[in-house]
Amino acid sequence: MQENSHFADNGWCTRKVYRIVSASQNPDSNIFLRVCERNNKIIGFMVGSVSEYFFSDKLIAQDMVLVFHPNERENILREIIKLIRDFESWAKEKGAVEVAIGITSGIAGEGYPKLLNRLGYDQVGILTKKEV
Repeated sequence: MQENSHFADNGWCTRKVYRIVSASQNPDSNIFLRVCERNNKIIGFMVGSVSEYFFSDKLIAQDMVLVFHPNERENILREIIKLIRDFESWAKEKGAVEVAIGITSGIAGEGYPKLLNRLGYDQVGILTKKEV
């Protein structure tokens, strides 16, 4: 998944991924995970979480990843919208006051920010990165 993104050099930790997936199975967890299937095969998924703002007791939901297999990225608009809407519903149930979805992989197509905007998301800043 990360091998074709800006995260390619960061490695993969199966234990960490397993903990996140396991935590998401608990209804009381602050971890969201949904998969998208086509022909009984997982072709994409979304992971997110809810946490307190550092300055407030209010909650914000933030995505960690929304990704589809490179060979399955045609005609997935409906699936992307469903994953995002499911995340929004889950966030609301958890008491979040807002949802933040970012693009940090460097591989999102030009249409993704436009889709987020059409779904009601506003660009509120920028994210910069520097390798150290």
